[in-house]
Amino acid sequence: MKRQTAALLAALTLAACGSIEESEPQPRLEALSAPGAAYGSTLVGTRKQLDFVLRNSDAGFAKVKPLDVTAIAVSGGGVTFGTSCPAVPFTLEEGESCYFSVYWQPAAAGGLTGELRVTSVSAESPQAVALTGTAVSVLDPAAGAVAFVGTPDGNFGSVSRGSSLSRAFTIRNIGNDADTLTISGPTQTGWTFSEDCPDTLAAGSTCTVTVVFTPSAAGVSFPSALLITDAYNASYGGLSLSLVGTGL
Repeated sequence: MKRQTAALLAALTLAACGSIEESEPQPRLEALSAPGAAYGSTLVGTRKQLDFVLRNSDAGFAKVKPLDVTAIAVSGGGVTFGTSCPAVPFTLEEGESCYFSVYWQPAAAGGLTGELRVTSVSAESPQAVALTGTAVSVLDPAAGAVAFVGTPDGNFGSVSRGSSLSRAFTIRNIGNDADTLTISGPTQTGWTFSEDCPDTLAAGSTCTVTVVFTPSAAGVSFPSALLITDAYNASYGGLSLSLVGTGL
């Protein structure tokens, strides 16, 4: 009798599971950074970063359908983005997520009215987040703010094992007050960095960070980024430069 009861319960359980209907996809596009989707007061010539996540969340449902993403776009002058998401079109299964970093580097003073938008054929409407900020030519209250001089190139190309290639990156305090900097760089095997920046970098002054790639093995190497942070950009991703090199 006990065996028959257990078998009946198992059959009922399987039948119940098979009867669960999938709900529509539950896309959720949310800000991860402390400032949300607002860049605040941004000095012309500097770049700020805000981070977002796209989830196909179960949201308390028993089961949801896949989220089929067909387009990702940003709008607004000086706004660009990078993402860990696959190339569109792609699919997020229930509970899966991917990430966006949205950058704003204004070229002139004025307000930002922008948007991050994700479109899916399987969702009822696009997921969108409004981006706001105010580009200024002078920081008020006064503050330091750093930027790279010129266009830095973090691609070291191909370097033979046992050889070294160094690149110097110049940073300038383009703000209107002295700036206290925190500098970090690659420490992975084959990478070193050094810098001559003072404890406090005066407004208008420059200093140099030098990165050296000395591969000990063949293959592509992606070390941690060169990162300069200060009070101005601490909540906005810092001043960063991605690095890559290939050992031969």
